[in-house]
Amino acid sequence: MGLSRHNSPMVKSLNIAITGAGIMGLSAAYALSQTRHKITLYDPKGVPANNASSMAGGMLAPYAEIEHMPQAFIEAGLEGIKIWQNIMPDQIRQNGSLLIAHDEDRYILERFKQHLPPEKQISVEPLEPQLPKKFTSMLHLKEEAHLDPAPTLSKLCDMLKDKGCIFQSSTYAPAHQNDYDYVIDCRGMGAAQDDPDLRGVKGEILIVQNKEFSLSRPVRLMHPRYPLYIVPREDNIFMIGATNIESAGDGVSLRSGLELMSALYSLHPSFGEAQIIDMKAGIRPAYPDNFPRITIEDNVIRCNGLFRHGFLLAPVMAECVTDYTENRHNKFTDLFWRDNNDPDHQRSEKDLRNAA
Repeated sequence: MGLSRHNSPMVKSLNIAITGAGIMGLSAAYALSQTRHKITLYDPKGVPANNASSMAGGMLAPYAEIEHMPQAFIEAGLEGIKIWQNIMPDQIRQNGSLLIAHDEDRYILERFKQHLPPEKQISVEPLEPQLPKKFTSMLHLKEEAHLDPAPTLSKLCDMLKDKGCIFQSSTYAPAHQNDYDYVIDCRGMGAAQDDPDLRGVKGEILIVQNKEFSLSRPVRLMHPRYPLYIVPREDNIFMIGATNIESAGDGVSLRSGLELMSALYSLHPSFGEAQIIDMKAGIRPAYPDNFPRITIEDNVIRCNGLFRHGFLLAPVMAECVTDYTENRHNKFTDLFWRDNNDPDHQRSEKDLRNAA
């Protein structure tokens, strides 16, 4: 099941505005454009925008989040991987992800394995030859995947241009709400003034080049204080992240920088000579339960709170929004819809249609 199914010539053409050109906004624009709707995408930073999406890890790792996500979200994440395979098979890399631990932290890996289905609880021989032999315990989650956010966002923008999507490097004016059949609000933290439940979670990353080391899949180093993940890019470039800071402040803290670098050195000593390319922080929108939501009010559909699951779940949410605008059922719709007046109450698709 992928986005290409929305291409029936019988679909009524709608005039739709999308605010925010992060991964949610671009995913919504792509899904809706498959139905030949007229799409106008607004973002004051331009398209593609320099936002939290462009600084993401690009990990498509639903099982790696199983300690923090209900099973229904795991299924939605696996659907997200399928959608990416349909949209950009040349960008996605499905080599799985590898979870490892130092001997003293092996209990964390063993505890994590208890959350997995029985068929996933399999330790494997080393899949990455350059990882030190001291990592004697590891877990391969073979269904998982990853992609590089920057070229993915750029290519998605090119695809939207080819489909006639209009890009506006400006802020959407609410006064024009009645000019559109639907307005899809995907502003992330830009919507914080309108949504008091949103909070900013800072994610800090380190980007290095190490020509003496290579990986073919993301690796997560299980740790009692912070989860380190390292994602391979082209040309022996690696993106490393380890912190989730409950703050909307800018910049990378000294403590986080030291933790990232020391943990990376513990992964392999060759990183002691690696070249630091960049250190930066992005503010990710999250709700109190850390799960994304779709809410609806009049002709405005708000998609927000993707936290650290943007690339994983945005395509699925985009499918839900598209199916809603065309009065079609999507099996994941009830997972994301929330009641504006009672956000802790998960509304069904039937409830929303009766209220619209």
